[in-house]
Amino acid sequence: MLVLVMGQALPQGVGIPLNSEEYTVIDRLNIRYGKVLPVFSTAVKPYSRKKTAAYAQAVRNANIQGNARFESDLSRLYLETSEWLEDTVIKSKRPFWRIFYPEPSSFLAVNTRSFILKLNPVLHFQLGGQKEAKELQFVNTRGVELRGYILKRLGFYVYVADNQMRNMDYVKERILQEEAVPGEAFYKEFRTTGVDYFTTQGYIVFNALRHIDISLGHGKHFFGNGIRSLFLSDYAANYFFLKLQTSVWRITYTNLYTEMIATYDRGPDRTLPKKYAVFHHLNYNIVHWLDVGFFESVVYDALELQYLNPVIFYRSVEQGLGSSDNSVIGLDFKANIVRALQLYGQVLLDEFNLSQIRKFNGWWGNKVGLQGGLKYADMFTVSHLDFQFEFNWVRPYTYSHHDSVTTYTHYNQPLAHPLGSNFWETLFLLRYQFIRRFTARALVMYAQKGMSSATSNYGENPLRPYVDAKGRPNYQEYDNTVAQGVKHHITLFDFLLTYEPVHRLFVDFNLVMRKLRSDNPAENQVQFYGGVGLRLNIPYRGWWF
Repeated sequence: MLVLVMGQALPQGVGIPLNSEEYTVIDRLNIRYGKVLPVFSTAVKPYSRKKTAAYAQAVRNANIQGNARFESDLSRLYLETSEWLEDTVIKSKRPFWRIFYPEPSSFLAVNTRSFILKLNPVLHFQLGGQKEAKELQFVNTRGVELRGYILKRLGFYVYVADNQMRNMDYVKERILQEEAVPGEAFYKEFRTTGVDYFTTQGYIVFNALRHIDISLGHGKHFFGNGIRSLFLSDYAANYFFLKLQTSVWRITYTNLYTEMIATYDRGPDRTLPKKYAVFHHLNYNIVHWLDVGFFESVVYDALELQYLNPVIFYRSVEQGLGSSDNSVIGLDFKANIVRALQLYGQVLLDEFNLSQIRKFNGWWGNKVGLQGGLKYADMFTVSHLDFQFEFNWVRPYTYSHHDSVTTYTHYNQPLAHPLGSNFWETLFLLRYQFIRRFTARALVMYAQKGMSSATSNYGENPLRPYVDAKGRPNYQEYDNTVAQGVKHHITLFDFLLTYEPVHRLFVDFNLVMRKLRSDNPAENQVQFYGGVGLRLNIPYRGWWF
């Protein structure tokens, strides 16, 4: 009987790459028309192409009277999920030499009853200058992306790209600090002041039972509805994973098992130290306008079979084992309060003691993070004018642990917020597609972050254990406040004007300003950057930290 069920099963489709334009479209549809559309869980990304295709078709079947560019939004989703559309064939009117771009979204495409393949080149060329810098900044990315299905029962995705980059000074400083390129793994120096790195991502996906999808491979994920995530973000490098996602009724339950790289120092080629992390996320769509979720994770240094249980509370396992592994729990929500507004948020609990909280004594072990946000779609009834506000607040020492292996990090990078901990932050994002192919987007970030001094650990760096090499505490036990220590005031402005002449080909004009004002005047910085770029089949990457 089991063989029969698996034989009839279909994969839920490979995921849409994180930060693609399709996420903005789904957000707008979900906020504006969620009452008349099926449940679509947005708390765990990437989104399945098959589920996205079904959602787009539900929008079409609902006969919604949208705005002037409503149909172009649906067309974008259709182009990215064409292999899952029912009774719909999308073909180019004039393929190049009858071979290339047989479909508007695929450079090469094979469509047979037993095999589907979509192949696209990946390019990103950008050139710009930073004020008072002697060298030009650039990005040079060349690669390939392909996805496909065998008998529509086994799906696969592969992304490979070679990159060279010289970025703004504050990004260079971050690379030197973490000994890793943000979001990437191994790198080497390129022409002294640049970096050269290779990006790879690949996985397979299949449907084990009607409601359970399984993915296995190398990639990254994002838990939450915000610009940032306090649970798991896409800031760190790709990692090996096994993901089980169960969708039944109004419930979506995600199990994510991963193998990651522990904190290390750059040096000669060698096998890097490993560690493991497991994540659970349960999302419940209570009513059509309200989602709530429960999150838990544990980071540990050696393979522990009991953590493989997909339906267990990790705190109880940790206590039962007598373990001191690093586990966190959290709650999140999303509420579409009126037709154009959405509220969302997250609460993260790393460690806390209620009796210490009641004393208001700033005890170091109350490690908590909070997020609150607002999305306003088609603001003031202006088509495709979208606004988002977000506030993040994380107490000192959150995500850190007693050793460098079990910290909430991967490949020397935070797994959650790129600012780590001991900070508060506000984000304002305004996006306006004023003509179908032209989009302007402006992001403003302001953050206060406390930094450690030469002799004190104020808890801003998750990579730093809260005990020294001899096991002695190196934290401030009481009177801890957010942004304590050497205070940094960070202001960042990122403006992007994009022209999309054809699907997934973007011409960019970019302006960035970042200002750092520190209690230590020697650290003060003001950096300006302007550049132009060309992107093909690759999302825009903002360096927002």
